[in-house]
Amino acid sequence: MNIRLICRILGMIALIVGGSMALSLPWSLPICGQTEVFDARGFFGLLGSMAICGAVGGSLWYFGRKEAAQRLLHREAIAVVGLAWLTASVLGACPFLLSAAGRGYTPEGKVIRMRVADALFESASGFSGTGASVLSNVEDRRLISAAVLFWRSQTHFLGGLGIIVLFVALLGLGSASKALLRVEVAAPSQTSTHEQTRRAAMAFGAVFLTLNAILTLLLVLQGLSLYDALCHAFGTVATGGFSTYNASVGYFQSPSVELTIVLFMLLGCTNFALLYFAAKGKIRRLFSDLEFRVYLSIAAVAVLFMTAALIRHHQAGPLDSLRMALFQCVSMQTNTGFATADFDRWPPFCKGLLLVLMYVGGCAGSTSCSVKVIRYVFLGKIVSLELQRSFRPSMVKHIRLGGAPVTDSEIVKDVLVYLLLIVCISVAAWLALLALEPLATWTAHSNDKLLDSFSAVAATLNGVGPGLGMFGPTANYGSLQPVSKITLSLLMLLGRIELFPILVLFMPGFWSRR
Repeated sequence: MNIRLICRILGMIALIVGGSMALSLPWSLPICGQTEVFDARGFFGLLGSMAICGAVGGSLWYFGRKEAAQRLLHREAIAVVGLAWLTASVLGACPFLLSAAGRGYTPEGKVIRMRVADALFESASGFSGTGASVLSNVEDRRLISAAVLFWRSQTHFLGGLGIIVLFVALLGLGSASKALLRVEVAAPSQTSTHEQTRRAAMAFGAVFLTLNAILTLLLVLQGLSLYDALCHAFGTVATGGFSTYNASVGYFQSPSVELTIVLFMLLGCTNFALLYFAAKGKIRRLFSDLEFRVYLSIAAVAVLFMTAALIRHHQAGPLDSLRMALFQCVSMQTNTGFATADFDRWPPFCKGLLLVLMYVGGCAGSTSCSVKVIRYVFLGKIVSLELQRSFRPSMVKHIRLGGAPVTDSEIVKDVLVYLLLIVCISVAAWLALLALEPLATWTAHSNDKLLDSFSAVAATLNGVGPGLGMFGPTANYGSLQPVSKITLSLLMLLGRIELFPILVLFMPGFWSRR
């Protein structure tokens, strides 16, 4: 394991994170319209955070400056990806701490300052595209400044684009590019040369930037300020869910804004390789993709069932029920977490369906977290094949995907192992949360601590954000103990980079020289 090389790459990533904070600085100036006077707290909080990123990044880079970044082995690439997300989350927490951001008020009216666990939770939630928050009132500038609130949404942009993808696209690393991208994201290109790998990262980034730019423009044309449009575009395309309002997207009370965001949530969870080819005129490639068709079908069926349930339980009229069901189902399946209604007040079937959708996710090669549809496609084919073999033991048949046989047994094993790990981690984290939190936490806030705690695990592991009950769309995670917040923060990062790059960091054998 080449520690110096890993430090060099992490140093450059830290510098990129720090440099990106400069984009949030202008929102602390009166000229940008988000504050009437110069916001010194937000400005100097971000400036100090940039200095910390520069010091950390410069030190790490200097330590590994003599190592050639082109020679990156697969194990080192895994270490870089896992450590990069941890590093970004830690550095991204600095603006919350240095700006003295608060997460709420005491009964006496005193501000409850964000502690380290709160800031790490908020940062990990942003970078992982989760959208869970400890803030009780994002509209109160005494708790969080406009500039830091913008940074909060900007972490969605950086995390959605992918820290490693951004790194490769900006700098390139020769043969190391392929190793890094293989770990973090499926590239739009199947080619293997170093330059084409970098072009693949740039193509991925181009799709992501284009979607953000188009959505921002559409939201501005529909009456949103540039500040709100940018923040909600970052949260939509990156399927993050941070909003600048306590009522989330429901604040705007606009069917056109909701439909626009629904469309871009769906696009954000579509394989970017397919969107890249569709933009080049190969749109048939998009609709002939099995995963994409199943992805849309699941969303459509969920919306129909949800609408019927809302109408049956007299929650709203047919049109309003369809509108609410469409937004909430798409938001949950795409792991975005925006809300236009308090679905915690909906019938049990609706809440159960939303909980199931959290574990579905979008397509591979998108900004979605969760299990992803392609794994369920494989699981369905595996189960179908085994059922046939139960009464035809001599049958010789391969799993087929897109008309082509899948003969690699490693793919089947990887799918089953991943699904098993998701179940095990969900159960273990659920029990841990119940054990870590004192009884007073649940007694004060929850009527059903078992369901509420499991929804918190599902919402963070799958990058959704809001859960049910005390973690619902009108609540937050601020009441949890620091150790619980750290645990859920780790779940967010596990879900964002699909478990393994984080899990292996805790294996002693991973760091051995053999």
